Amino acid sequence: MERTERATDSLPARLFLLACDVEAERVKWGDELGYAVRAGVLAELTARGCLREEGRKARPVGDRRTGDPVLDGVLREIAGLPRPKSWSALVRRERRRTCLALEGQLAKSGAISVESRTLRRKRVTVHERDLPARLRAEAAATLTGSEPAGRIEPLRAALASMAALSRLCPELNWRVRYANRRRLKELTERAGPAGRGLKKALDTRRAAHNGGGGG
Repeated sequence: MERTERATDSLPARLFLLACDVEAERVKWGDELGYAVRAGVLAELTARGCLREEGRKARPVGDRRTGDPVLDGVLREIAGLPRPKSWSALVRRERRRTCLALEGQLAKSGAISVESRTLRRKRVTVHERDLPARLRAEAAATLTGSEPAGRIEPLRAALASMAALSRLCPELNWRVRYANRRRLKELTERAGPAGRGLKKALDTRRAAHNGGGGG
């Protein structure tokens, strides 16, 4: 029997939900989540055979589509660009719009409820309350585990490496990242060009912020 895909199954959705604080009813809504979600979309599209790497650029494969509105929206965006872009450039593009589209898709599916509040963060309620904790535990176990990185399924490696690189949860704090820095590098490579693109985009962002501190 064919498995029915849920809105929460895609990598970008899993990264978004991993960043949700169930008790506070909010999501770590910030630029780093946007980077992670964009990279997750690119990794998912690659895994589904809709994107490939050619000359260090991301290129659509024919006119393939996934049936997922968020994934296909980004795929159309990439296909409409006048020339191919690097993976890191695509990670940086349209981050907020992609996050909002994903949030809307999760809300429409019933996975979350979103309530806008004046002068306060949105209230984001995750209805499968243990799901964010399970995703964080999975990411932490992958990062701290001993299974050779080459045997780990690329999207599982991507969940762990992208969550760690983007600092989405306390389970992947700086001590954990430092203690497993070699492993994080291996998982980032295993995540493919989208993983490398995320690291480059975040490194560039943080270097710019650090360099601008004394202006």
